[in-house]
Amino acid sequence: MKDLAAITAVYSEFATSLDAQLVQAERAADIARIGRVEHKQRIHDSAYFILIWGQLEAEINRVAELAVRNRRSSIRWEDRRAWDAHDPENMRAKFEDRAALVLDRLNVASDAYRRTIRYYGLRNGIAHGATLATGIDVPTIIGDLYRIAGELKA
Repeated sequence: MKDLAAITAVYSEFATSLDAQLVQAERAADIARIGRVEHKQRIHDSAYFILIWGQLEAEINRVAELAVRNRRSSIRWEDRRAWDAHDPENMRAKFEDRAALVLDRLNVASDAYRRTIRYYGLRNGIAHGATLATGIDVPTIIGDLYRIAGELKA
């Protein structure tokens, strides 16, 4: 999550500009301009969501690789047997499985795994061109990604 703070700062700078454009369009009662600015906001939020998501995904991958290395290094076969199926040099497991290696799927108190998978689904829809997301609250999601990252366990 090394670049998340910088990404957040740039996001905020452009979001402020778009908000000001929207206020101007609303004051002028320019419906067409309001629509254009709102569309720009959806593109902006979707693009930055992909950037911030990438920060969490990279961290999940890093911690999953570390977890595999740590568990595979055990002398006791009972401790390493399931981990031997994973190659930390080439983590080919699907994302949901990598996330499950480092987040507790059954922890309903924090629900970090479920939130991560929900964000992953949103990411897929945007990244594969299916949709521009509406109603993405990027600042709130950034805070949540920090919380999820804080729960990752190697």
